[in-house]
Amino acid sequence: MERLQKIIASRGYCSRRKAEELIASGRVKVNGKVVNEMGAQFEANVEIKIDGRPLVAENEKYYYLFHKPRMVVTTMYDPQGRKTVADYFKDNKSRLFPVGRLDYDVSGALIMTNDGEFADYVTHPRYGIRKTYQALCKGKVSKHQVRELVSGVVIDEDYKTKALDAGIVKYDEKTDTTIIFLIITEGRKHHVKKMLIAADIYLEKLKRIAIEFLNLTDVQSGTYRPLKPHEVKSFYGLFKQQKNKNTNGGK
Repeated sequence: MERLQKIIASRGYCSRRKAEELIASGRVKVNGKVVNEMGAQFEANVEIKIDGRPLVAENEKYYYLFHKPRMVVTTMYDPQGRKTVADYFKDNKSRLFPVGRLDYDVSGALIMTNDGEFADYVTHPRYGIRKTYQALCKGKVSKHQVRELVSGVVIDEDYKTKALDAGIVKYDEKTDTTIIFLIITEGRKHHVKKMLIAADIYLEKLKRIAIEFLNLTDVQSGTYRPLKPHEVKSFYGLFKQQKNKNTNGGK
């Protein structure tokens, strides 16, 4: 017996946390009945429908690194009719979903997969997966402001967060803009934008340039490539390493 959200994730529909949202909103039926209890457990082969459609497991797992352009929604469907990441995967027959989020006006590295467990590992702060961002900022950013990002800033009124690392890449006198980078392991809504605001840094454009060892060197904007087997294996190695660290109390 397994929790319903875990079964949904294992069938490649979405991450476990997204599955919890679907259950809470009454969109999931098990054996013809709506289930909205988070603790409900069932056999792994139970009949599940989401929004009236049967959920069949996909046996093969797929992983892609996508270079998301700006002004694209990080969902598979947008009620406002805006372009979504799904539009770039129309020829892909597997049931993919984005791992985490990138804001509408933010470009960069985004993993697409049908592996719900993998998605949970990448997005959960507990596993400390590093995301590197490059920000084009208005004016001259000071070393003090960058140090503030690393020492910690308060966002969402009372939540203190800090970058693992941050630095100034270059300042352009002609345009009066500064390019900085920062690395974080969390992913609250508008997380990086809020950090920059807290440090009095004025953002013009933001891009996620890497997720751990995955970068966009060979992936043009609007295109994607499959993750190599050793890359997927390396991610699972990171997950296992962090899980053991958490179990041993960080030792």
